[in-house]
Amino acid sequence: MTERRWARIVDGLLVRPPGDPVALCDAVAAYVGQPIRLLGAPFPPDAPCGLVITTAEAHYVAYDNTTGPLHQRHIVAHELGHLLAGHHAPGPGGRTVDADTAALLMPTIDPTVVRAVLARTPGYGAAAEREAELIAGLLWRRTAAWAGEPTWSVDPAAEGVVDRIRRSLGGG
Repeated sequence: MTERRWARIVDGLLVRPPGDPVALCDAVAAYVGQPIRLLGAPFPPDAPCGLVITTAEAHYVAYDNTTGPLHQRHIVAHELGHLLAGHHAPGPGGRTVDADTAALLMPTIDPTVVRAVLARTPGYGAAAEREAELIAGLLWRRTAAWAGEPTWSVDPAAEGVVDRIRRSLGGG
C-alpha cells in the first residue's frame, strides 16, 4: 500500500481525546475489528522493545515501559502499524519467550501458556517492518497534530548534532 493510502487511513482514525494512547488503540481497534489492550512491562535487554500478542478476544500491544516516553510512544505506534497493515507474525516453531518475560507480560497466566502462545520465529519480514515504521511515523505525526504538539522537537543541547546529521543526509 502506498504512503498516501496509509495517510488517508490514519487521517480517518477517530481519536478522542487527541494524543491519548488508549484512545488511539481504541481507534485502531475499530479499524481492525478487535479490541487492543496496552501491556507496559520492563523487558529484558535481549527482548524486542515491543510486540503484538493476538488472542481470540483481543490484540495486546506489549511495550518496554522502562524506556523514555517518546520511545514508548513510537514502540506502540510501530506495533499498531503492524495491526493496521494486517501483518501476522510467523507461527510456532522458532524462538520462544523466556519464563521471566512471559510472567512480566501476563502475570496472571501460567508462563508456559504465554510462551506457547508467543512462540514464533524472530519477527516479521523486512518489508513488513518498513511498512510498520511508515505507519508509525504517520500515526506519530497525526497524533502529535491532534494533540497540538510540535511534530519535531530537538533537545537544545543536541541541535548542532541533529543539524549536522540532517545536512549529511541531504536535508535542509
